[in-house]
Amino acid sequence: MRRLALVLMLVAAGCTGSDDPDTASPTTVAETTTVPPSTTSTTVRATTTTGPPRTTTTTLVTIGPGDATIGGTVTGPAGPVDGATVRVERLVGRSVASADVTTSAGGLWQLASILGGSYRVRAFKPPELGTSPVESFFLAATERKTIDFRLPAAGGERITAVVDPNPPRVDQPATITITVGTGRVDDQGRPVITPRAGVPLTLSGGPGIVVESPPQAVTDGNGSAAWRIRCSAVGADTVSLTVGTGVTQVRFDSCGPPVAAPTTRRG
Repeated sequence: MRRLALVLMLVAAGCTGSDDPDTASPTTVAETTTVPPSTTSTTVRATTTTGPPRTTTTTLVTIGPGDATIGGTVTGPAGPVDGATVRVERLVGRSVASADVTTSAGGLWQLASILGGSYRVRAFKPPELGTSPVESFFLAATERKTIDFRLPAAGGERITAVVDPNPPRVDQPATITITVGTGRVDDQGRPVITPRAGVPLTLSGGPGIVVESPPQAVTDGNGSAAWRIRCSAVGADTVSLTVGTGVTQVRFDSCGPPVAAPTTRRG
């Protein structure tokens, strides 16, 4: 019975809600907006620059190995020179390959197993011996060439003279600067002069040269001393210099004729 009464009550309640519109619960429908997804696709392409490959070729110039040989002797004022340097250079275009050979006892030197080609060779021994003349030649691929060098003495006193103006003119004042030093060669065989400072010098005029300054002077830090001179004859070119107890003749460019006086035109 209780189940029947409960069913009847539920039926009654349902009927009442559907017949009375004023008491019905409102129904709200939510609006749904569907937006399609926005997709932006960016594709980055690699930029490739294609060009011809750059190739740098470096050709190294060498002296050997090869089948040619050069050698010889080096002598000086006193005979064979031990310990001299012989510089051998092989030339290809503007490129140079070099090798130094040291002379042995008796002044002997040799460079074997080298390539043929264009060569230049010289010898020197610093500081007391100067540089030989340069030998330039073409060496065949299997040639055996002999070159003998003679070195001049580089040491000892060196005296140079410079005249201003050059050449000096007759009856015009000029200045002669004399430099005193000791000659030698450097480690590359180049001649250099080491100046001698504080050296007392005495200058005397030669034929056609008059010294107008006091004859005695002392060299400065550059090994130099200067005098005022005057030419009295065309072609004069020698003065006498006393250094210590020695007297030497110093020559310069010959005296020229006097400067002509400008002419004035008369109207």
